[in-house]
Amino acid sequence: MYNDLADAVESLKDKGFDHTYELGDNCITCKELDVEYSTDNLTIVETHSFDQGTDPGSESSVYAIKSDNGVKGTLIMSYGMYVDPDKAKLIDRLLKAQD
Repeated sequence: MYNDLADAVESLKDKGFDHTYELGDNCITCKELDVEYSTDNLTIVETHSFDQGTDPGSESSVYAIKSDNGVKGTLIMSYGMYVDPDKAKLIDRLLKAQD
């Protein structure tokens, strides 16, 4: 659907996902709003994964996320051998909350 990660992020911004979410220790944060969210308070609307070649460090996913109070943003996470295991668990909890 998208050519690359940058294309996906720009398109999602056009759809109103204009905030940036980041993985914290036990929560997902929105630095612009200085807010922390539990995975129970977030919904993944779209997910797009990219593998930009043979470099394992270039594998990433972008998640379009909406909070229960209406804040829409994106979370970018690399995956593969370089992923932080604790942060991967947080994403797993968020994905499981969607079921």
